[in-house]
Amino acid sequence: MPEDAFGDALPPGLLPDRKRQLADHEQRSRKQRFLDCIDMPLMFELAELLPAPKERGRPRRNDPVVLLMLAALTTVFGSKRSAVGALDSAGWSAVRASVRRHEGRLAAARMPDTPPTRNQYEDAEIKVLAPAIEALSSLSEQRAMEQAIAQGLFPQDVPRTWSRPHRRQLMVGDATVPKAPSRAEREWTVDPRTGEEVRHRYDPAASIYYENGEQAKRRARGTKWFIASARDDGYWRRVIFTIRHVAGGEYEDEAAVAVRAFQQLCVPQPGCLGVVYDGAFRGKHRDALSRDGLLVINLQHGSTTPRAYEMLRFGRCRHDLWCDQGRIAERNLLDDGTSFLAPVPIDRLEHRKGRTKSRWYHWLRINCRNGQHHWRVPVGITTTPADRISVDTKTGKRKKSDAERGFHRAELLQQIPENTLAHQQVYSYRSDAESVHSQLDQALWNRRMISYGLERQKVWTLGFVLAQNATSRAIHRELYLPSQYATA
Repeated sequence: MPEDAFGDALPPGLLPDRKRQLADHEQRSRKQRFLDCIDMPLMFELAELLPAPKERGRPRRNDPVVLLMLAALTTVFGSKRSAVGALDSAGWSAVRASVRRHEGRLAAARMPDTPPTRNQYEDAEIKVLAPAIEALSSLSEQRAMEQAIAQGLFPQDVPRTWSRPHRRQLMVGDATVPKAPSRAEREWTVDPRTGEEVRHRYDPAASIYYENGEQAKRRARGTKWFIASARDDGYWRRVIFTIRHVAGGEYEDEAAVAVRAFQQLCVPQPGCLGVVYDGAFRGKHRDALSRDGLLVINLQHGSTTPRAYEMLRFGRCRHDLWCDQGRIAERNLLDDGTSFLAPVPIDRLEHRKGRTKSRWYHWLRINCRNGQHHWRVPVGITTTPADRISVDTKTGKRKKSDAERGFHRAELLQQIPENTLAHQQVYSYRSDAESVHSQLDQALWNRRMISYGLERQKVWTLGFVLAQNATSRAIHRELYLPSQYATA
């Protein structure tokens, strides 16, 4: 591999191990996470979006903010029963004290003397939280991005190195399938011995999905969720931006949800340089995000094969360029009639932002016996007839776009080629997504979703986001704002 802006890839055994053990200040007990959740200001802001109590009928007994706290605590303690059990005399006193700090003494005085029961919370989950879940999730996403910027993620006052972005300048995403709350795949079945119909607890939101890529597929039954997050070097300081449901069972359905989420989350933030994803992204997904000015770091699809690009002529020189392993390579002929593809060095990755879309280029350094040649190659975006296309200087005619000549540039040429040191270093951040999946599984009772129905499961995922971000906020304040945290 030539020396260039991206560096030579290292063998797997020589890659530095970035894993480290959690420090003492990064450990978090359930009691600490309980206090993190009930003291999060966002809880009280989200409570204002919940419907007001009805003027007629039985009045609502519990404060709306307590319902949101229980939704978050459910993911901390693993079940609704344990979350309600955490509101003992000491826990309920802490909740009342938090309401007093954030909403005043009158609001705390109006609260009941005892916390809600599990049945009361489940009833409120269906009638109060689930109908307002879209508004709650939208505000949560907005505040999560503001929290990330306040904690030093996506900084705008630091240099931008497109070929070597930092962890805190990137957003990481992936999808996971928690197990369905029950194994029943149908609500009614027939007993083969008696012939009677038997009813089962059945989750209507559960579907069949396949994980672990197309080659090693693993069947999973449940609901599929896309998760986007970002963090710096601290594990518990991760900020989760969104969890969105993936209805379809194909990888393209997951990628479509991910692209829409990244466009809504990353594009408005100038400090976010790009996203890291797995092989579910294909060329058309990279194309959509690259047009919006984002780096897309993922693996090449296994079906991608080398393809001829163009023949360059510099006087007496001839250079046969091909697309191979996400970059331009030169085809060299051997004496025995065979040939091999040698990667062409890339001096830099250039980003040009236009009015409607961005453009990306690799500046190549072609070594030749007659001297070096420098050539610019567009990458990351497959041009269409609607895009601005240059004119051939020799003939004066408009050049054909990539789509017109059947060349899928976004699929064949990556912004950061895969077989490089830069790709190895940046793509390793994708393990953050697996860490989020592990935390989500640990937040479930017996690693199964604890709610039936899509709307109630959305309430659970919102609680998971609130609980994780509450802990991230608390640790950040303890580390960088100790005086304010002590008086908060």
